[in-house]
Amino acid sequence: MLYALLIFCFLSVLYLFEPLDHIARFGIDASGTPESIAFLRTGPGAFFAGMALIAAIGLAQPRRLRACLQIIVLFDGCVVAARLFGIAVDGTSPLQLTELRDEGISWLFFVAALLVHPRADADGPSDASPR
Repeated sequence: MLYALLIFCFLSVLYLFEPLDHIARFGIDASGTPESIAFLRTGPGAFFAGMALIAAIGLAQPRRLRACLQIIVLFDGCVVAARLFGIAVDGTSPLQLTELRDEGISWLFFVAALLVHPRADADGPSDASPR
């Protein structure tokens, strides 16, 4: 979860505070209008900030760790799936493959963490039970 917190905080900072500089790395040039910048902040910036908050909740409240891991696995898997879809539809480049590698390794790391995290047994409280 600490890795998730760090990576998602880093990405959210890029999109929230340096959106035009960050997308320029990918050869994308936004017009610089308030709408184009807001699109980057409210889309990927908000998404990654939300994921960082989920990771922070998982770290701060251990009883919610498994549920937070499940959310991270689900949404990070969507990122990988979207990347694969983009490669299939739009083609690939060395940067695309590098991004896919990094996103895929992160997703596999999160899946592994979820698999090794102990489940609540039938006699004990589950993640969903109130405390």
